[in-house]
Amino acid sequence: MVIVRLTGGLGNQMFQYAAGRALADRLGTELLIDTRAFEHALAFRAYTRRAYALAPFSLRARVATAADLKNWPVWVIEIGMRLRLVRPLFRRWHFESALRYDASLRTLHDPICLVGYWQSERYFVDVADGIRADFTLREPLRDANANLLELARSTGAVGLHVRRGDFVSLNNAAQVHGLCSIDYYGRAIDLVRSRCPGCHFLIFSDDPQWARAELPLDPSAVFVTGNTERPEQDLILMSACNHHIIANSSFSWWGAWLASNPSKIVIAPRRWFLNAPHDASDLIPDRWIRM
Repeated sequence: MVIVRLTGGLGNQMFQYAAGRALADRLGTELLIDTRAFEHALAFRAYTRRAYALAPFSLRARVATAADLKNWPVWVIEIGMRLRLVRPLFRRWHFESALRYDASLRTLHDPICLVGYWQSERYFVDVADGIRADFTLREPLRDANANLLELARSTGAVGLHVRRGDFVSLNNAAQVHGLCSIDYYGRAIDLVRSRCPGCHFLIFSDDPQWARAELPLDPSAVFVTGNTERPEQDLILMSACNHHIIANSSFSWWGAWLASNPSKIVIAPRRWFLNAPHDASDLIPDRWIRM
């Protein structure tokens, strides 16, 4: 049995699931999803409060019950997250020590509980097809989203994501992540246009008013709205695009990674974090363009 602890928003939960699913596949064992972090208000102090977001997907896992987790107490996770020196005492838990890829994940045996973010495709690239299948929706897109899906699948469609939201409103998030600049988006748009003449843009943003006012786009750009309560719908629309300009956001990372176009152009910000001492070199695949 592999248990993966979920925290954060949709993109982070997808990374955590993918790492856990890949490990469970290698071990030939069941994957359980621990959602208890979303039940504890203290866990969200100074951060955006999140909820379990993977239910719409075709996952090969189930949410762990209280009975499943009776021998996996939350206090172990809380202590292990705060005190690195005690982690070796908890042999059935594996804590992420840094953002860089942790090769020791491949040496683990079940039962094990994964605690971390696991933000690198290196954890699951060898089972990529299975992960992409897991992140298909149980229910098809309908109505306006179905029409947008056809547009996203059309030749030259570019999905562009602008993340602002809590990166602006919450001081803690702003100090860690920062924002992608207008200059970044301008240079990325110019590069895509030079390589894909006649391309057209679908804009995904939690601040569409800002994006509409500030981005150097022509009138043909389509702003995707109406899915605030269903972010997985935007994610699937984004992944249907031919090319991608992403923000420093795990959400748009997944929109680009899930895209099936073998010749896709993906442009990502060179600086993923603002002032935090995190090494993000394993987060962006080498085949993507960092700008």
